[in-house]
Amino acid sequence: MKHPAMAAALLACVGSAVAQSNVTLYGVADVYAESTRVSGRGSLARLGSGGLTASRWGMRAIEDLGGGLKATAVLESGVALDTGTSLQGGRLFGRQAYVSLTSASLGEVRLGRQYSPLHYSLLFSDVDAFAVFSPIFAMYLSNGEQSRQDNQVSYWTPNFSGFSGMVAVAAGERAAVAPGAATPWIPAAGTMKRNVGGMLRYQAGPIDANVGYVQGGQELAAGDADQRAFNVGATYKFSAFQLGGNYWDYRNELPSGATPKVRGASIGVKVPVGPSWNFVAQVGRVQDDGHEYTTGAAKAKGRNTYVNLGANYVLSKRTDIYLRYAHIDDKNGGFNGRATTALYGVFGPGNTLPAGGSASTVALGLRHLF
Repeated sequence: MKHPAMAAALLACVGSAVAQSNVTLYGVADVYAESTRVSGRGSLARLGSGGLTASRWGMRAIEDLGGGLKATAVLESGVALDTGTSLQGGRLFGRQAYVSLTSASLGEVRLGRQYSPLHYSLLFSDVDAFAVFSPIFAMYLSNGEQSRQDNQVSYWTPNFSGFSGMVAVAAGERAAVAPGAATPWIPAAGTMKRNVGGMLRYQAGPIDANVGYVQGGQELAAGDADQRAFNVGATYKFSAFQLGGNYWDYRNELPSGATPKVRGASIGVKVPVGPSWNFVAQVGRVQDDGHEYTTGAAKAKGRNTYVNLGANYVLSKRTDIYLRYAHIDDKNGGFNGRATTALYGVFGPGNTLPAGGSASTVALGLRHLF
């Protein structure tokens, strides 16, 4: 008779825990059809996933611990709707996987796989909110230490008169890394170093301004390579429309002492028209300093220019249709000669833009939030 009694007690405890917690299943389903053209490859019609917002599903559990404290757990998985496969290298919860403890007066501590501080800095200044067609998104994806980080511990401050911020440290744990189509920021095979960064944000009325910084690197056979990046961005709301822009700086400090650099900037506007329409327009430019990314050897100074134009039509609170036109021009192999990087946002890793080439796409998509 002891075992049934123990089972009943366990079920009672589980039921009590569930009753005190708030567990939410959420997600985004976003897919688009597009016609693309890349120099040297001709035109291609295809389906893509996550045009405006990366497709995903996730679970969020929040428990009120009393005394102004709460515990949170987030597990989030990326999905390619065009193929039904998992993203982020096939990880089950590759987008985010962390637990946190939050105090209303002291802030929040998170532990697990999380976004880097520069992710938030770039996102907050993007009027198209990291749509794959955005020039800011291309700057973001070009360097992985700006994106998600394993083994991260972060601290988020409360809001003090409009100011808030976060700092983060991600242990490298000597994980093996190597260059590839999906990792164009890795200069050579080696092991990952510790990553540190922070972000400061100011919000007051129509102003939302921030600055973010990250520093990561790799231990290579020839010595250490260190990558450093910062972004300054802001948005400003003029009654009906929103203006936003950023300035981004990235550098790769190589064991040889060479430091290839690349800088980018963008400006954009988002304009609502009536209750159902939103229009967006962005231009951006990325320019390197005339040095190859992996060797530091001299090259002609490269430049990429971006245009993003589009419209969203709201069908309901959770569903909208969107149209986008994006165009990219290259001169002398921008992004320090990394041919895959210029197209990383719109066309995905592994697609290359020839030096002096161009690419464009017209996309029609449907997004549903749940």
